Amino acid sequence: MINPIEDRGKPAMCGRMNVSDDPNVQAFMDALGMPIYPKPNPDLRPNDSTLVYYRATANAFTQSELQWGITSKGPSSSFIINARAETIDNKPTFSQAFQNQRGLVICSGWYEWKAKDAVKIPYLIQHTLEQPLLMAAIIYSEQNRFVTLTTTPNDKLADIHHRMPVIINSDDMEQWLFGSSTDAKALTSALPSEAFKTRLLNERQQQPNLF
Repeated sequence: MINPIEDRGKPAMCGRMNVSDDPNVQAFMDALGMPIYPKPNPDLRPNDSTLVYYRATANAFTQSELQWGITSKGPSSSFIINARAETIDNKPTFSQAFQNQRGLVICSGWYEWKAKDAVKIPYLIQHTLEQPLLMAAIIYSEQNRFVTLTTTPNDKLADIHHRMPVIINSDDMEQWLFGSSTDAKALTSALPSEAFKTRLLNERQQQPNLF
């Protein structure tokens, strides 16, 4: 049974994504010079594959279908889907990938579960204008896998969970993919509350066994 964790046993978050190839996504990707669209998957989970964009050369990117999550090495190996942005550049598991091969997962939103009275209540989190989101990732190309990044949430999303994925503005895409690790890390703070909207889903839906 998959039990993803974040750095050293801290609780994982963003364990599900909504991936779409609707006209908004296609127009957005065309404008960014990304003509290959992701395969739709409204419930993308760890170990699933999705389209990821990442640096191929010093000035060009490529795209591949990669699986979400890696297994860490060592005597206490664990399955990891998220890495904390605050320590991404000094953790041995993540630092080389962050330095050399950062990527972007194009999704329409992600799911989060809010704890309330011993019940987990599911929410779908999207861009306020329902634009696609560029979720920050680091790539392990030799494994055909990726890990997403998390950060401290903005005020709106902090009411749901104590972490949120790092979302990159489209204007900052080149800096994230091709800039130095210092320049890239400067982009890992949470986007403001007004960039996101939340939608309450069916309260009877069970929390997936991810945390």
